[in-house]
Amino acid sequence: MKKTLTIYYTSDVHGSFSPVDYASGKRIASGLANCIRNFRKDGNTLVIDGGDVLQGSPFTYYLYNQREGGGKLIAEVMNIGGYDFVTLGNHDFNYGKNAVGTYLSALHATCLCANVKGIHGVEETAVVTLENGLRIGIVGIVTDYVNIWEKPEHLSGITISDPIPAARAALESLRGRVDVTLCIYHGGFERDLATGRVLSTTHENVAYRLCQELDFDLLLTGHQHMTVHGQTLCGTFVVQPTDRGQEFLHIEAAISETGKRFTSETIPASGA
Repeated sequence: MKKTLTIYYTSDVHGSFSPVDYASGKRIASGLANCIRNFRKDGNTLVIDGGDVLQGSPFTYYLYNQREGGGKLIAEVMNIGGYDFVTLGNHDFNYGKNAVGTYLSALHATCLCANVKGIHGVEETAVVTLENGLRIGIVGIVTDYVNIWEKPEHLSGITISDPIPAARAALESLRGRVDVTLCIYHGGFERDLATGRVLSTTHENVAYRLCQELDFDLLLTGHQHMTVHGQTLCGTFVVQPTDRGQEFLHIEAAISETGKRFTSETIPASGA
């Protein structure tokens, strides 16, 4: 008997919640509001974000520099969107540990980041059972280049480790317990997806290696601000949306005794 899963996925919103150009004040075809108004949730649907929500626009700068508890307002927007799971992006650390904690404390979604320790409310994995009985095992990870870029005082009390060993251990903990494994990775691809040509020799982005070395069914990536239409890489179905709510991914999974089938559509905010 076939069971289905629907996923709506965004990443790298960077504080662009409203469909408004902050410089001109004109309405534009982007912003998270233009995405979430199209999400259709039921008991077999998950809404997921890949991080970098808290920083990047005049609006979020104002919230964190001129108001108390700005993260709570951002969480309210995400709650309106019905998000179920999020991970942390490198820019989500820009205002420090307390700012992340305030955001997560008001967020209805579960934050998953298996290679981050020291932040209350951050979990390594989650198992969710859909209305149709399908069991989804979810892992979150973030590029460990946060350690290079971020101010030391913003990482006080936080440990961010290599994402690949963390993802491997988390995946092993899910084996035999779920029907579908999914990784939310705030990071991108270090190789060209068509040719395999090496694009970067650093470990800022390791999504290609994740697909080579691990066997997640789904890998939802971000960080690079580029569109990766749904495709299969080393047996893992991968996607990535571009930034600032310009588009979102609508992913469909069909699971049956004969196998797993994944398809996706990249939907521009202008066409939403």
